[in-house]
Amino acid sequence: ISLTPDIPWLASILRSSTILGAKAGRVGIRGAKVVRMSRIVRIVKLYKVASRRKKESKLLKDLEILVERGKIGQGDMVWYFNKLKHQKQSKVGAELSDIITRRVIVAILIMLCTVPILTYSPKIEAEQESINFLNIGNVQVGLNASNCQALQGVTNDFKIFMNTDMQENYLVGLSAMPKLCSSTDYEIDFENEDIIRELRDIALLELASKEIYIKTERYFVEATFNLQYLIQRTSEASIYLTLFILFMLVTLAMQFTSDAEKLVLLPIESMMEMVQAVADDPLLDFDVESFAEGQYETRVIQLAIQKIATLLRIGFGIAGAEIISKNMVVAEGSRVTTMPSPMIPGKRIYAIFGFCDIHEFDLCTEKLEDEIMIFINSVARIVHEEVTRWGGLCNKNLGNAFLMVWRIGDEDYLQDITERISRRSHQNINDALLPEEMDLRRIPGLDKTSDKALIGFLKVIININKDTQALSYRQDERLKLSDSPFRLRMGFGLNAGWAIEGAVGSLHKVDATYLSPHVNMAARMEAASRQFGVSILMTDNFFELMSSEAQACCRKIDVVTVKGSAVPVSIYTYDTYQNQTFVTHKLTAFFDSQNLMADNYSTAVWNVDNEVVRLRRLAVPGFRKAFQEGLSSYLEGNWRQAVVRLERANSIMEAANPNGDGPSKTLLNYMQGQDLICPRDWQGFRPLTSK
Repeated sequence: ISLTPDIPWLASILRSSTILGAKAGRVGIRGAKVVRMSRIVRIVKLYKVASRRKKESKLLKDLEILVERGKIGQGDMVWYFNKLKHQKQSKVGAELSDIITRRVIVAILIMLCTVPILTYSPKIEAEQESINFLNIGNVQVGLNASNCQALQGVTNDFKIFMNTDMQENYLVGLSAMPKLCSSTDYEIDFENEDIIRELRDIALLELASKEIYIKTERYFVEATFNLQYLIQRTSEASIYLTLFILFMLVTLAMQFTSDAEKLVLLPIESMMEMVQAVADDPLLDFDVESFAEGQYETRVIQLAIQKIATLLRIGFGIAGAEIISKNMVVAEGSRVTTMPSPMIPGKRIYAIFGFCDIHEFDLCTEKLEDEIMIFINSVARIVHEEVTRWGGLCNKNLGNAFLMVWRIGDEDYLQDITERISRRSHQNINDALLPEEMDLRRIPGLDKTSDKALIGFLKVIININKDTQALSYRQDERLKLSDSPFRLRMGFGLNAGWAIEGAVGSLHKVDATYLSPHVNMAARMEAASRQFGVSILMTDNFFELMSSEAQACCRKIDVVTVKGSAVPVSIYTYDTYQNQTFVTHKLTAFFDSQNLMADNYSTAVWNVDNEVVRLRRLAVPGFRKAFQEGLSSYLEGNWRQAVVRLERANSIMEAANPNGDGPSKTLLNYMQGQDLICPRDWQGFRPLTSK
């Protein structure tokens, strides 16, 4: 109702029946306008309420239609309606709405205060009243001819007033009717034809006084005014007003854009950058703080994307990187689908595969019952941390076993490297090795990766013998065998070669993994470690990739063939004496030094890392020489000499370790099973009796 006077056609009706004060009335009207315009906000709120009620009414009708069609029940309709009815507005939307409302109110108040100042609309009121007054003098002349002199004086005052108050040459014409005073004696009538001729019709204003009749004579005065100055002032004011409105619109638009960018657009762009970062490198552990920070719900979504990406990386591992990448990337112009496609084709890659297994796992599962998960995760923590520190990644957790991978590269990457090497060595590129014959020894820097793979497993062995949580199970009465405390032991197998990297499963469940004989060989090495009584077994494919310093710390223990293959494989081990005390470190500085050592790996580690050196401290030169001589005799078929030398090696080891040397005893048992008679078809290798 308070806005009614601002409606033009209603205001005109009200003014016709209401007498308003002049200046005081105008000031009151302007103040009332400010109050009324501020109430627009209330109208907006009323509109929102009405809009919400209309939306609820439409929602109720839609739900009733679904109930009539049997799609949902009456109870479901009430549940859906209450849920959607009480759905809260997002904090981002509320904040943006409040900011826009505040800015609109401020803009309206500024415009209400500024627009009247910049509006120039002169009213021709004094001119009309002056002409009417001049006409009264004209009438007095008609009543008394001697009043011509008085009319002349009034006319002169009128001319001076009109030409000095507004502008020069404002009054350009004047005529009094009837002409009672002689034009030769009195200069009452005049017309500035030069100025009138130059002006447009719109710049000329002709005003006439009210007509007064005396008897039959009609008395009136006509005046012509030059409005060029007023038009110019009005035009200038219009320009200033237009510029002001443009300034307000541009300012508001920039502020609205800034608010929208800050609360919505920048966070959305940041989310897209995060998604693209995951698509480009699924294994990259990015920090959400490095992207533009959102507020309220957008911040929650950013953190959710980071968590989802982390869970995907943890769930799929390195083998699932391409699955994540292909499902996360959205190319411009491409069709966005809602269904994931995890079943991507497999591809050949080359890597070092490590398999490790927890010994006595059946006993642990039976005795620990529901605590078995805590036990497994404590071991997994050690395995994952050390392998990751030394350049590897975990591919699969199989309860008591773990598949670890040190990825070298895919087929195209290695083929490109071998071709470049061939060019440098002037070898014919067509003679480059086929993928099936890829010689990994030709790949630069692979000795460093191989060394770190072995050190990663050695560090796992060290940590399961000094980690506080792992050591606590030695005191667990449930795990004791006879009077001997439980000792956590693990077996490890290492092999290098190719594998098919891809997804196995269906849309219901997918595992990203590696499939190949080389992966199986790593698992067989781990299983055979029990037979040889060692912690680690390595194939010759892996051993040949290591640096000479690392190879010098290992020893060859047998040549075997595995099930399904007739190719003999030389197997090696790194001696690990675990029945010793390792210093437990809890200082952050120690772990930082380990990370630094891994990041800046040098072959000097094999001789300066105290823990790695202490593991092989029982493999003294005399023992290694005796065992090497015994192994050579065994492979050459001179078994009787081999028995003597291997027994000497085992006795050297028994002097320090009552359990003796596992590989020596394994070979002795095999030869004794053959009655120390070397078979006639002996070719220097034997079938591995354990997978």
